[in-house]
Amino acid sequence: MDDERIPAGVQFEKIIARHADTVFRVAYQYLRNRQDAEDVVQEVFLSLVQRFRQLSFNDDEHLKAWIIRVTINKSINAAKYNARRRTESMETSVLKSYDKSSWEIDDVLSKLSADDRQIIYLHYYEGYQAKDIASFLNIAENAVHKRLSRARARLKKYLDEGDD
Repeated sequence: MDDERIPAGVQFEKIIARHADTVFRVAYQYLRNRQDAEDVVQEVFLSLVQRFRQLSFNDDEHLKAWIIRVTINKSINAAKYNARRRTESMETSVLKSYDKSSWEIDDVLSKLSADDRQIIYLHYYEGYQAKDIASFLNIAENAVHKRLSRARARLKKYLDEGDD
């Protein structure tokens, strides 16, 4: 990781600056709600701060993998909680900053299940290989390949429907 002589507060600032966007995007793929995703970002980094002394990371990739795994777990928990509360999203009024193509992509991706969105996101946006994704999601590598294949087929179907 970074130089051990760096004060912990500065190290956390660097970690948060480096990984906050990724945490937000992973959480958003599950929750589809900006405020809930921002809450997960806070929870993830709070967990890191609280448990930092107990954790040991070999390098920045190991840290990033831990952060993504915790983000997925916290996002799943938040989604379950939201489903029990049956809250309604305010996304359309809050996310006016997206350009038209982002809305179209977001619209197509929103048709996928949370699992499919997560696989697509980790593979194409974060650049992880199936082996890494399998370890994040605690599934077999072959399952990742199969889910990627199915998600691509669904995306193609939705995109083809949109061309009509």
